[in-house]
Amino acid sequence: MIFLENINPKDRNCIFIRHGDKDPLTFELTEKGKYDIALLAKKLADINCKIQIYSSPEHRCLETATILNNLISSPNKDIIISTILGMPGIQVKNDIEYNQLTNQMKCREIFKEWKKGNFSLAMNSPEYIKVNMMKFFDNTAIKKGITIYVSQSGTVACSGYSFGLIDYKNNDWVDYLDGFVLRL
Repeated sequence: MIFLENINPKDRNCIFIRHGDKDPLTFELTEKGKYDIALLAKKLADINCKIQIYSSPEHRCLETATILNNLISSPNKDIIISTILGMPGIQVKNDIEYNQLTNQMKCREIFKEWKKGNFSLAMNSPEYIKVNMMKFFDNTAIKKGITIYVSQSGTVACSGYSFGLIDYKNNDWVDYLDGFVLRL
């Protein structure tokens, strides 16, 4: 789970996380996933500041965002959906090419090859992702408080790598509710 110790509610804080624990067969959130999301929501609520939530349109991301929203804000507060965060995600340049990759390889294998400069027809470069994610954060992050971005593992991994914050090596991969925090 992401660490929140360095969050200053007077800053523009961007928390970019992977959705909660999912069942590998149904892709639905597990009970453990829902419990962990509730724990994260409690920690965020304790910071006592304005919070806005963005989500990928993917069901498990929306479900994670909804649980966070209901426990932090209110069920009436809008969650903003963005395809930059998934379906397809900022890392995807060409849906058809990328879907062919995902039918042949796991996300972490695609990520490993992408870091070597492969898949340029299917995926955007780290520099493209960095520049465009920064624009996205600049345009969407609330001025004083926390903006949460809920996404899926490939988008979190490629974005974190593009910013030089995380580099999943060997068998390491993005844990559920893990990601990174940026202060703007």
